Amino acid sequence: MKMRNVLEGVGAALLLFPYYLPFFHPQNHDLYYHGLPVTNLIGGLLVDLLGCSILVTGFLVALPHLPSTPRKVVEALFPGLMLWSIVEFAIQGIRLQHPIEYWEIKWERSALPILLVSGVLAYFIPRAAQPLVRAIRFALASLAFSALWIVPQLIYLALLSTPVHGAAVAHLTAPANNGSRRIIWILFDELSYDQTFEHPAAGIELPNFDRLRAASISFSNLKPIGYETSRIIPSLFTGASFEEFRSTIDGRLSYKDESQRRWTAYDANASLFGVAQQNGWNTGADGWFIPYCGILGSAVNVCYRDSGILLPMEEFGASEKMSVLANAAIVPNQFLAALTQKKKSLANQHIETYETVMAHTQVLIDDQQIRFVFLHLPVPHPPGIFDRQRHALRPGGDYLDNLVLADDTLGTLMREIDATASASQTTVVVTSDHSWRIRLWKSAGDWSAEQERVSGGKFDDRPVLLVHFPRQDSGQDVHAALSEMIEHDMIADMLRGQINNQEDLASYLSQHSR
Repeated sequence: MKMRNVLEGVGAALLLFPYYLPFFHPQNHDLYYHGLPVTNLIGGLLVDLLGCSILVTGFLVALPHLPSTPRKVVEALFPGLMLWSIVEFAIQGIRLQHPIEYWEIKWERSALPILLVSGVLAYFIPRAAQPLVRAIRFALASLAFSALWIVPQLIYLALLSTPVHGAAVAHLTAPANNGSRRIIWILFDELSYDQTFEHPAAGIELPNFDRLRAASISFSNLKPIGYETSRIIPSLFTGASFEEFRSTIDGRLSYKDESQRRWTAYDANASLFGVAQQNGWNTGADGWFIPYCGILGSAVNVCYRDSGILLPMEEFGASEKMSVLANAAIVPNQFLAALTQKKKSLANQHIETYETVMAHTQVLIDDQQIRFVFLHLPVPHPPGIFDRQRHALRPGGDYLDNLVLADDTLGTLMREIDATASASQTTVVVTSDHSWRIRLWKSAGDWSAEQERVSGGKFDDRPVLLVHFPRQDSGQDVHAALSEMIEHDMIADMLRGQINNQEDLASYLSQHSR
């Protein structure tokens, strides 16, 4: 057995099972969103890498001993598979910095044609194909040397036992000293002020948003502080605008803000949740995408979080809850899924996330001990998961369908809030992190003619901010151009007892709108 065969076998395994790439993000973003532990996931992956290395090495050793015709067929198909895997590997690497899921799906559909074309060329025109075959096999042997640092790093991560930041934690303090006052902050991901209030599409009715706006102070000219949820929400919590962020492998967050230009550790006690606790409020958070329970730590008394973010292995059914061997048996399904498109759809994932988050919102709203509640909802953020005609969850639809779902969701939450004992003392703040990002979703594979017509292809960047005080029955529009960061300052003053009603907020705005 030649050493080169072994190297090519290891290189092929690293190409065919690129699921380790998210664990090597330079700023640990994937581990930050997903959370630890990943012991059984990595264990299953290591078993697959070892098994694939042995099989491919054995195949390459046996290849010269096959009869002429079968050998020519296999020698023709193997480079095609490796060529497709090399491009797939590159796509997975690019995804570490730039999400390109829809391009990836289109590339997966090209697997069979590439195998057929490369096979025909290598079989019938072997002399022309030989240089490419040699180059591919040399690339495999070269890639094998990266296993010297990939495998030890995976083993190290697998041995870490830091608890996952996704389960609920509860450590309620003694009865709060803020009386019966309560603040419930509801954030709708990707909710556009323009599409919700100023220029709703024909046939789109949003009665719950309209009803709340008619009895709230609404901000019609809010200037966003960013384009990405991962930067905007932690910035709003602390009042420091993120430009970059990174995480340790166990989820400790640090950031660079616009003023300091140096890495600063994220301090949960300096966030709005810390301000709340310092002023006697029990706090609760529920949301998706951002690992709230991890970054807020002890500053949140009760916390739920559904990431909505799956590692690539999990998209095919692997799970940390399963054994190492069970994960190893599932991971090879990637090949069948790539050819048959059986991979779990983004829409189905999003429906599961929505249902999980909604189940927890009710728990937090009903718990009267929690006086400061933050709810981050995954709608109307795409993909479409709603049928606005039937008012039913289902894969499909578009942003406009999800917008109607967001309105239905607001109605559900407001009814739950109104049914609580502290309803008459509850301030409701409804916001969005950013508006509908036209440019981002136009590049997706499911952008519809209706969405193009409604948006005009233009990005209106205004997010939503509504403030409804207890027993408020009239509305007011604030037209002044204000930074979205005003949400942090305003809510901080509410928690300190300095803004308790419309008059207090009007006085606050008169000082900050000059």
